[in-house]
Amino acid sequence: MSKIILLAFTLLLISGCAFQTLNDGLPYLVGKPIDSAVNVLGLPSAKMVIGNYTIYEWSNKYSSTIPITTPNTTYTSGTTYTSGNVGNSSVNMSSTSNMSSTSYNTNYIPVNNICSIKLSVNSNNIIQRWEWKGNQGGCQYYSKGVKRLIP
Repeated sequence: MSKIILLAFTLLLISGCAFQTLNDGLPYLVGKPIDSAVNVLGLPSAKMVIGNYTIYEWSNKYSSTIPITTPNTTYTSGTTYTSGNVGNSSVNMSSTSNMSSTSYNTNYIPVNNICSIKLSVNSNNIIQRWEWKGNQGGCQYYSKGVKRLIP
């Protein structure tokens, strides 16, 4: 359970970057020709015509794994008994020792990375609206291009 919480927390920390970049940068494309989007996002994956609008879509989907390494610490203690002589007296002694050892286990968690960016253009090929959905892994590629739009 703690591995899942750690994974979710890690993804939440890194996810803000691509998401914030898309939210901040895509509005700069509104009012510009569709060629401006192609310059920062690359060639679109799909094109649909709905009434007087054309919607261009950029999509990205792939699977990967994330390594999650967790420590596994074991503790052992033991008592050693020793007897002997000190001078003419017999002596019994005991000593206790505590030891620990840590090993590390790595599990690979499968992740589906997805991203979809849609831009709606009017009959003059001017961008009117935008939307996106996805996750950090899928949208990171597009956010690198969009970052160039932000002053």
